Amino acid sequence: MTIYSSFSIPTLGMMAQGHALSNISNNIANATTGGFKRTDTNFSTLLSASLDKQSDLGGIAPKDLNRISQSGNIVTSDRDLDIAINGQGFFILNSDVSGDGQEYYGRDGSFEIAAVNDITVAGIGGTNITTKDGYLVDKNGYFLQGWTPDPTTGLFTSTTLSSLRVDDYAFSATNKATTTASLGLNLPSSDSLGLSQVNEFTLSGTIEANDTFSVTVEDTTVTYTVAASDTSLNDIRTGLIAAINADATISAVATASASPTDSKLLISGATQGTALTVSAATTNVAAGINDNTITGLVAQDASSSDTQYYNMGVIDSNGVTRSVKLNFAKTAVNTWQFSTSIGKTPVSQVDTVTLAGTLEAGDAYTVVLDSKTFSHTVIAGDTLASVSEALTANINLSAETNVTAATSGTDALTLTADTAGTTFSVTTSTTNRATVAQIDDISLSGTYAIGDQISVQVNALGAINYSVVANDLTANGDGTGGAVAGNSATALNNITTKVAAAINADGTTAAVVTAATSGGGSGVVTITSDTAGSSFTQTSSATSTAGLLVATTSTANVSAANDNSATNVNTTANVAATEFTDTSIGTITFNADGTLATPTTGLFNLTLNFPENGDIAAATEAVALDISKFSQFDGGFEKVSFSKNGYATAITQGIKFDGSGNVLASFDDATNRLVYRIPLAQFFNANGLQEFNGNVYQATGDSGTANVIDVNSSDYASFSINAHELSNVNLTGEFTKMMMTQTAYNSSSTVFKTVDEMVTTARDLKR
Repeated sequence: MTIYSSFSIPTLGMMAQGHALSNISNNIANATTGGFKRTDTNFSTLLSASLDKQSDLGGIAPKDLNRISQSGNIVTSDRDLDIAINGQGFFILNSDVSGDGQEYYGRDGSFEIAAVNDITVAGIGGTNITTKDGYLVDKNGYFLQGWTPDPTTGLFTSTTLSSLRVDDYAFSATNKATTTASLGLNLPSSDSLGLSQVNEFTLSGTIEANDTFSVTVEDTTVTYTVAASDTSLNDIRTGLIAAINADATISAVATASASPTDSKLLISGATQGTALTVSAATTNVAAGINDNTITGLVAQDASSSDTQYYNMGVIDSNGVTRSVKLNFAKTAVNTWQFSTSIGKTPVSQVDTVTLAGTLEAGDAYTVVLDSKTFSHTVIAGDTLASVSEALTANINLSAETNVTAATSGTDALTLTADTAGTTFSVTTSTTNRATVAQIDDISLSGTYAIGDQISVQVNALGAINYSVVANDLTANGDGTGGAVAGNSATALNNITTKVAAAINADGTTAAVVTAATSGGGSGVVTITSDTAGSSFTQTSSATSTAGLLVATTSTANVSAANDNSATNVNTTANVAATEFTDTSIGTITFNADGTLATPTTGLFNLTLNFPENGDIAAATEAVALDISKFSQFDGGFEKVSFSKNGYATAITQGIKFDGSGNVLASFDDATNRLVYRIPLAQFFNANGLQEFNGNVYQATGDSGTANVIDVNSSDYASFSINAHELSNVNLTGEFTKMMMTQTAYNSSSTVFKTVDEMVTTARDLKR
């Protein structure tokens, strides 16, 4: 061995041990890094040959061994987004949300939700809001890849991977109608049977041709006329039974039959628990013996069977959860009638009050809501629209009603129940302002003398003239009682009385107006229209040398149109939530041992007609209901199991994993759904993967391509939820290797130093 090799071998030793120490350092630093895989260092001998083929050079070379295939420590956590792989395989990641980026593989299952894009969604009340979408990502921001369920089967059979969106609105536009359901129930064998009403009628009397016997069931009457061939009351009974059963209306609700007792017949209701109104009568022939009778009594009251109910929730085609009431009524031993009831969606009552008429000050419009009165009196300037607004405001200000009013158009208001399914009563009325008769006052004043003339003309009729005479100037107006002055109160009364009498004495004028005096020396003649609302014109004058004056005042005529109205129409009928639509489905029978006998398939195909629900359209759904798990044992009515397919439109409230790698979402309608499944990527040589920053890897030629598997169909791995994987570094082992590496490094350096000293000594000897 040459002196040169004495230097090279320890040098390579120090370099190799330094490399090993670097790996150890990296391993120790990442002892708690999630998904980190340690690198071990092995060594190999280096040999070289001289020209004479003898080995005179040697050393050591380090070789890294990746421990990617070895699992790290799995620790529990309280995070729903933590999941660990037990066994072989890697999570599949992608650098782009579209899945078109660089594909990576990793073992750290501590995921987060990262927002990517702004999205616009429909918020509460239909108002659009802007929010962010969110996807499952690892600590590097790489998007976890998974399978989505097949929209038809719900199975995770697709091999197409995609990023997993899990924000609140990720599934708000998706739904699937229920098409199949399975129900397990026990129907109590001890439940009682229902009874039909039975009426018994007794026939009596002398049998005579043309006598009649009648039976009336629910307002439908059947009559049998006695034939000449009838020789007994039983013959009449037979004919009457045949006539009753032949009537389609009666036979739909009842059946007639002969009683075991002679001369008696039975009317039996067709439906258990349904009461019937049944009566009978007879008619005797005019010349016969008047002794026929048919008397009846209720031999058996109708009673309902024990009925059991189960409310089944299904999803309609609108993505809305609907409730279907399943009814089971025992009709015979081991026999039950099955029907469904679908509750009608509560609907708020809406009434529309329409106003009409000619508005005049003093008119009044009134609305009475559940005995609470609201009224508005018309003032000058009002319109039908302003009256509607005033009534609306008054109603909405009241705390005593459960109704909201709103104006509608220019002449109406709508009244809507605050609570759907709650009724209210409405009555309306109007009061028209009364018509007022026109009144004109003719006032006489001043000093008058004999011969003065007063003239009054109404409309275009002839003028009525009166001339003052000497008697008008006497105390009694007839020439007695002494003279009075021409401007005295007595003289004025005398004159106005005679002017009024002259007007009333004219037949033509009196047909239009009536005149009267005020008395008391006021000198006033009052002319009033004979018909309220009919106006007239009036002119008056006085001719006097003594200064007699006439002053006319008038109370205006009011012609009030009697055409005001307020009409109420129920535009939307109230629908209470307790109202149901019933559909008969079929009969269920059981064997003596309580097991299901029919239907033999254990299947009922239901057609469910759901009503409109506010802004949700009506829907008709076909659901195959499996009842093969039904039983009839003693005990209570008990639900054993229920399941259905389909899911409703809902807002996501939470995300977590299960042990099969499914991503489960919880929704605001208290349901849970499998929304994704996480596959694993496996490699025939995982240690050949290329490592990248963030403890992720890419496939290489040494590792081979990824084999994407479902853990549910393989034995290679499983998942641990609420846990994540740390590094596979063993600190004790690393420190042990570190001390060994340090010793080897120091030894190599000592050899190097010794050789160096030997060379120095040899050099010094030469000198």
